Amino acid sequence: MDFLQLENHLETGLKAAVAGSHVLLKHVSEQNESLVIRAKRDGSLVSTVDLESHHAIAEVLKDSRIPIISEEGELPTYSERSKWPIYWLVDPLDGTESYLNHREGFAVNIALCDGSGPVLGIISDPLTERIFAGSMGSAPFVAQLSNLAIRNSIEQRPLRTPYQLVTSWNESLSSEELLPKRFNPAEFESKPVSGALKFCHIATGEADVHVRSASYMEWDCAAGDGLLRSMGLPLRDRITDDLLTYNTMSLRAGNLYAARF
Repeated sequence: MDFLQLENHLETGLKAAVAGSHVLLKHVSEQNESLVIRAKRDGSLVSTVDLESHHAIAEVLKDSRIPIISEEGELPTYSERSKWPIYWLVDPLDGTESYLNHREGFAVNIALCDGSGPVLGIISDPLTERIFAGSMGSAPFVAQLSNLAIRNSIEQRPLRTPYQLVTSWNESLSSEELLPKRFNPAEFESKPVSGALKFCHIATGEADVHVRSASYMEWDCAAGDGLLRSMGLPLRDRITDDLLTYNTMSLRAGNLYAARF
């Protein structure tokens, strides 16, 4: 894929993120009873807002004529999708529980992937009206939800100790158990951050390392990985240090970390 094609896909992904974000903002103040909530097979929650955001995003992405894997869409068989050279990987509402409980930390995640993994990543934080985006071959930036033409380059804060470790709220391991062996746990302070916004914290330098031991779905981390890959900071397996693999049979990922150094 050449640079111009990737830039065109980035613009399409940004418009899709705006469409999904507007859906989330439209319903954010509604009471749970009006959102028709149900539990999926894995115990996670889904609401009519997840589905509405999915449809809004898919409507924009369809013009790219690139297939979509979405948390709330119909999942193609592995035999079909394993042959795709390129595809969108979407979470139309990352952090459904936070959203339903009127907490910050929910987002819209959109990644474009090829056989090597995410080549662009977009994370929209509707409550702050910011969209974090990056693609291979171009500098990452923060755009305004209300005006995509307003873009500011992401400039990382200098590294300094104690380093900041961000984890999931439900992380079960201590920092000593969690951090890859190359890090000294004594040099870190730890705090939990919700959902995909952890990757945005790494991108801006508000955090220095993110580690997760538990498994979750590829659409939960692909956009963050795409954003960080544009900065030369890809997600890796915390044990093997290998890059993450995408479009697997299970579509599950875990035991991962991202670091600024």
